[in-house]
Amino acid sequence: MLAAPVPVVEGAILLELLVVDVTLEGNRRPSKVARLQVIGVPRILAQLARPKLVRVQGWNIVLSGIEATRDESGHTREVAQTWVCKLFVPENAIGFRARELYRSGVALPKKLARESGGSRGLLAVADDYSNVLQRQATCAELRGHQISTFPEGRLIDCYIEWMSEESFELGGLQLRSSFESRPEQLERGGWLVGIDMKERELTKSEAGMIR
Repeated sequence: MLAAPVPVVEGAILLELLVVDVTLEGNRRPSKVARLQVIGVPRILAQLARPKLVRVQGWNIVLSGIEATRDESGHTREVAQTWVCKLFVPENAIGFRARELYRSGVALPKKLARESGGSRGLLAVADDYSNVLQRQATCAELRGHQISTFPEGRLIDCYIEWMSEESFELGGLQLRSSFESRPEQLERGGWLVGIDMKERELTKSEAGMIR
């Protein structure tokens, strides 16, 4: 689990970071926003409209978007803004655990996805050149804790769907290699991501009970 709730460090202040769909003033359709709130208090300190996931490195998450402020005349002024957030995680956190939400482009039942073991490792999100798309794209990779040439998983054109108190969802595209007469394809993909904890070592008495 992420810390409950999910706080980020802004200076010396712990704040809650959420990404949710809301109906903004003057809009009929729900829009995605990122919010910084005081922990335990539903008071919004800052809000980004149309948040874009820029980077994940270590426990740092970078989001960019549009922040609405009011000038001296009371008029709403929209400016580009970037947040660099550091997740506050338990001491025994060693990385992330990603559970697949799609298989061969088909959405899995939510219960099945949440109860799966998932893949464990270090999550990295950054811009990279995609050969299949022939352009730069935001890509997410989960690198296993064991040294390996290939990542445990990769999402192309990655974006953040939502972020809650315990986890967050990444969406994107997954490359399915060609096989026999089937050509190479890009399929819809997504991960349910939470914090991966170091498992406690069993005591001698606990180990003896298992034998």
